[in-house]
Amino acid sequence: MASPRKPARPLVAMTIYVPEQALPTLDRQGRARGLSRTQWAGQLFDAGFAAACAREKSMPVLDSDLDAILGATLLLRAREGWDVPALAKALGVPEATIERILDGWSDYRRASL
Repeated sequence: MASPRKPARPLVAMTIYVPEQALPTLDRQGRARGLSRTQWAGQLFDAGFAAACAREKSMPVLDSDLDAILGATLLLRAREGWDVPALAKALGVPEATIERILDGWSDYRRASL
């Protein structure tokens, strides 16, 4: 297993407000992924923010784009050492999806160098 890496950029804290009715769902979804509601909300923010930035640049958001966004989310979790089962559980997707995204992301990075 690869050694954990530090995030490329430091994270900063911020406060967001969500409807009270969202808390039980965030709790349930977070628990299912082994995350706190705050960690899960952070991952949801990462995916949504990436999609909003793409739209702002007039880039359509396609399934392949969502794969890239998920890949970016995986990078944010790199400190976990690329543990496929843990990442799959945390993100709520099959392990095969994580493996495909990690492979695709690796190919993408090699091609862009």
